[in-house]
Order: sequence, then structure tokens, then C-alpha cells
Amino acid sequence: MSDHWTILSPVSRPPAIEEDPNAGPFRLNRPLAGVKVGLEVDYAWLCYVTLIDEWERLLKADGAVPMTLWVERSRDAPERDPNEVRAEVDEWSKLIDCGVVGLGN
Repeated sequence: MSDHWTILSPVSRPPAIEEDPNAGPFRLNRPLAGVKVGLEVDYAWLCYVTLIDEWERLLKADGAVPMTLWVERSRDAPERDPNEVRAEVDEWSKLIDCGVVGLGN
């Protein structure tokens, strides 16, 4: 009996892709003071409430103006028209200088 085990991974390697020179984190290139920072969250991710509260606190401490949009999407509220949700997000996006949206927050 051998004292050596080999564990094989069932995960394949991702395909090689060229690096996008524009990829990476967004840079504001100015102080946060006075910047309207949009934070979008939907009701499907209630665990996100704690994170949003903390981001709002930190942004305010740096002089930014957090503008949180709570979106009730059609999967959470089937009676809601997806076009209505899209219009709500579009209007909010016109009020902010930059935004943090999606699961990648």
C-alpha cells in the first residue's frame, strides 16, 4: 500500500484569453467629496443590507453622497413590469456620478 495519494481535479482549465487593457477596477480620479455614488441592490439579496449600510457609512465619512436604489425586480414581484423596473434604474442612473451595481459589488 502506498503512502502517496493523487487527487485529480474535475475542473478544466479556462481558455486562454487576451488581456483587455481597459479591464480592471474603475478609477474616479478625484476625491470622493461631493460625488453622488449609486448603490443598487434588489430585495432578492437581503444579506446585502449589512454591506450597503457599511458602504453608505464609509462613503459619507469620505464626503460622498450615497444614493441607494432598492429595486424590486419582477422575479421578486411577478406583478411588476420589467420595463417599469428598467425605467426606474435608468432614472436613478441619471442622478449619480458613478455606481456600484450587480453581484460583483
